[in-house]
Amino acid sequence: MKRGRGLNVGVVGLGAMGKHHARILSLLPGVTLSVISDVDPNKANVLGEKYSDLFVKDYQSVLPAVDAVSIVTPTSTHLEIGSFFLNAGKHVLIEKPLAGNSEDAKQLVDLAKFNNLVLAVGHIERFNPAFQELRKLIRKEKIIGITAQRFSPFPERITDANVLQDMMIHDLDLLANLLPKEEIESIKAEGKKIKTKNLDKVSTTIFFANGVVAKIEADRVFGSKTRKITATTERGLYEADLLNKQVYIRELINHVPSAHATKKVDQLTAELQDFIKAIKNNSAPRVTGEDGYKAIKLMEEVEKACS
Repeated sequence: MKRGRGLNVGVVGLGAMGKHHARILSLLPGVTLSVISDVDPNKANVLGEKYSDLFVKDYQSVLPAVDAVSIVTPTSTHLEIGSFFLNAGKHVLIEKPLAGNSEDAKQLVDLAKFNNLVLAVGHIERFNPAFQELRKLIRKEKIIGITAQRFSPFPERITDANVLQDMMIHDLDLLANLLPKEEIESIKAEGKKIKTKNLDKVSTTIFFANGVVAKIEADRVFGSKTRKITATTERGLYEADLLNKQVYIRELINHVPSAHATKKVDQLTAELQDFIKAIKNNSAPRVTGEDGYKAIKLMEEVEKACS
């Protein structure tokens, strides 16, 4: 463990995502990656030999070395680990979902607020340049409807999470971000268990009080990978291809389709830069703890409608 001159940040959890958090933080200007932690000691060299001296097995040992921490552990541990660092006065980024349920998420939000700390949530699609472009293009238009499709082949990794927690929560967060003040009137949903004991495929239709209708679909037993979100407005249709980072527009007036290329952005780097900026400026991150709580709350409503 070490402390540097810049902001000292640690990473707890060195799995598929956690190792990338650590790698990127080790390269960010004004940041010192001061400690990395995982319950598996075999991951001590996940960044290479030169970082092995930063490794600790017990996440509580991280505390003296950090001003902030990125938590990339199983969802079931988020409340325990997040609360530990927030109670110790450390800023926290937690990979999505913020917690296993909305009650636990609310505890984390309240704890961060009470201690005046930054709590960011790793909803990485918020940093997708195609979504950012879509949001900019429709910001002054009246939205009529929104659709989203998030399809993938069955994952090789075994997961205890259902498709709502694993995939759809991304698009529920994007939906809430596009319609932040709109009241939900009703929700219809159906889901299927196909390859696991949990829901593997879910489709939901969300009706808003202002007349907007949103249809969100998630499927983790699909033949190919698809990530799209489309907004229909009074002027036309705007589709963000989140995989290929393109926005396609078809205006109702001339019916001539057009494509908007977007800037190349590493979304995880942008997410971590935003977290660091929020700490240094004492400002809100792009995806707040409250945003993470709202996404889980909406996810729970969709899951309830499936039953």
